[in-house]
Amino acid sequence: MVSRFAWAGLLACLLTPAVRATTVPLQWGEQRRFEMERTLPAGGRLEVCGPVTPAEPVDWTFHADGVLAFSILHRLGHRSLVSERRQRVKALQGKFKAEQAYPHCWVWINRGQQPVRLALMLRY
Repeated sequence: MVSRFAWAGLLACLLTPAVRATTVPLQWGEQRRFEMERTLPAGGRLEVCGPVTPAEPVDWTFHADGVLAFSILHRLGHRSLVSERRQRVKALQGKFKAEQAYPHCWVWINRGQQPVRLALMLRY
């Protein structure tokens, strides 16, 4: 016999909307800089992923017109190793120094009901 909790968990999974993910390749320009603006739809996820040199820190900044979840991570197989994670933020800036030469991702998730406009700048 299946418990009520198991049915409730299954129902919650079926009713939770899927996150629409977009991945943008991180391509460093001649001035060792990457900039972009993008609108994240409600329930959307944006990943900016690419090579990061461990020898040099990356200055990063973003601002949005709504709250987003944010993280910096890299993946090893199916595992995501998170370097930084914040919830419900509109703007942040920082300096990121990779420990190893893996591709890293700057990730935003819009858990709100409205689209959110995001501007990002990364610079060596």
